[in-house]
Amino acid sequence: MARFLLASALWAVWALWALPVQAASMAVDEPVVLAHAITAVCAGIGESQDDPRWAAYPVRIEFANAANQYIAGVDLTLKQGRRDLARLSCSGAWLLFQLPSGRYEVSARRQDAPQAAPASAAFSPPAKGQKRVVLIFKNKS
Repeated sequence: MARFLLASALWAVWALWALPVQAASMAVDEPVVLAHAITAVCAGIGESQDDPRWAAYPVRIEFANAANQYIAGVDLTLKQGRRDLARLSCSGAWLLFQLPSGRYEVSARRQDAPQAAPASAAFSPPAKGQKRVVLIFKNKS
């Protein structure tokens, strides 16, 4: 009986671990403090593009279509090595990050075409200024 209970408990833990992590939905223009000393903000809609607060974020991830036009609405995963640091849902055209130095990877899917191929990039935050990373989604379907 003890083996059965242990096996059941282990299966339950594995099943919960194997479930996909749901992306946390972000309000536009509202900075959010995440784990691992990371702050993120979903922005880039209308006049908010000119908000001087965004210059303080060393990394700006932009979302564009194949014609280099901004698109809004992505689900994004931020990773460092094999570790997922954040899964975010942004309805804006940018995701800005303040994060410790290091090498990071982002991968995103369009919310209006989740079956389409994701866009991804690797980057490191700059020592000064702002790094612009553009994720280009080649097609809608």
